[in-house]
Amino acid sequence: MRSFIVYLILACVCAFASDSMFGNSSSKSFVLGEGTSTRGAASLTPMYAEMPVDSNYVLGPGDFLDLMLEDKYLSIQVYPDGYIAVEECGAVHVGGKTFGEAQKLILDMVSKRYKREYCFVQLAALKKFRVNAMGAIGLVGQHIVDPQTRLSLFIRSIGNPLPNANTEDVQVIRGKDTIHVNYTAMTTNGDFSNDVMLEQGDKVFVPFIPMGDNVTLMFPGFRTSVAYRADRTLQEYFDLAGANRMHNYGYKSVCVREPGKDPRWITLAEMRTTTVEPNTEIEFFVKELFVYIGGALNYIGRYSYNPTWHALDYIASGGINTNTGNWGQVKVWRGDKPKAITINVATDPILPGDYIEIPKSHYESFKDFTLFLASLLSVISTVFIIYTSNK
Repeated sequence: MRSFIVYLILACVCAFASDSMFGNSSSKSFVLGEGTSTRGAASLTPMYAEMPVDSNYVLGPGDFLDLMLEDKYLSIQVYPDGYIAVEECGAVHVGGKTFGEAQKLILDMVSKRYKREYCFVQLAALKKFRVNAMGAIGLVGQHIVDPQTRLSLFIRSIGNPLPNANTEDVQVIRGKDTIHVNYTAMTTNGDFSNDVMLEQGDKVFVPFIPMGDNVTLMFPGFRTSVAYRADRTLQEYFDLAGANRMHNYGYKSVCVREPGKDPRWITLAEMRTTTVEPNTEIEFFVKELFVYIGGALNYIGRYSYNPTWHALDYIASGGINTNTGNWGQVKVWRGDKPKAITINVATDPILPGDYIEIPKSHYESFKDFTLFLASLLSVISTVFIIYTSNK
């Protein structure tokens, strides 16, 4: 009796497992065309788009389409050979065709099996593709690009241009055509008119700055160069170097070192009107710069450096008295191991760190000498009187 009960239980379990694993012949849960969904995971993933994707979108491998065939829903993929396949309907080539053209081909094919007025085709997911990037860019090589990616986003995503990149002429090679994009105008002036949308098959090339004529810019802890152009101002070199995107340490002055010329100092305001020779070095200073003055002045000490001032201006600020100071013998001490040099107070440039010495006039020197002699004679006479009175 016990064995019979065990046998009966085993038989029921086997029958239940058979129904659940292999399905009942009357069940419709796995029969296509009976209201069940065969929608894939790709079609359920939300897609973003910068702008609407219209019927001119060109299909290619990796695109997903959603098909509504009466009461059946399918997600189909465009295969690498450009074909799509629909069960019980066949296959059709849609690669390289616009979405509008492919839509008509698909509806023509499925209308042999389904009622056309109950069929619908739509884009479910846009294809990703590869873009080859070369030149003065952070990460060279092939990169997977999301659909509707613009050039500016692509460049940032692969490490930005190198410091020696010519960002005024970024090239997008599309088939036999080359699109020239001024990436600098985009990043500094907000000119997005040439921010092209990348397409499958595009190649991006960022040129290097030629090793010949250029202008070097030196910032605290950073050095870069920009291609030289005769009509380009220092402000334009500053913008092209990407300095606006760097931390501003509070630059106080600019030193311009042109080949074969003495260094000259300019203010930040003068950058908009100053042009330089090829292979010039431009150094931006953060620390406060001073000029020191001393000698026959009312106020000796240090004064903030002003690139437009000459020695005459500093001397006037110090309050010279022409009766005591000598204009003709002004000297400047300059260099790491200071040496005195004679200058023209009205025309010669003054550099940061200079010490301006204003000697006394001949009259003042003679007066000091006579006062010294008078003091010396007074001391001698006093000593003589004390000596004779004690004798």
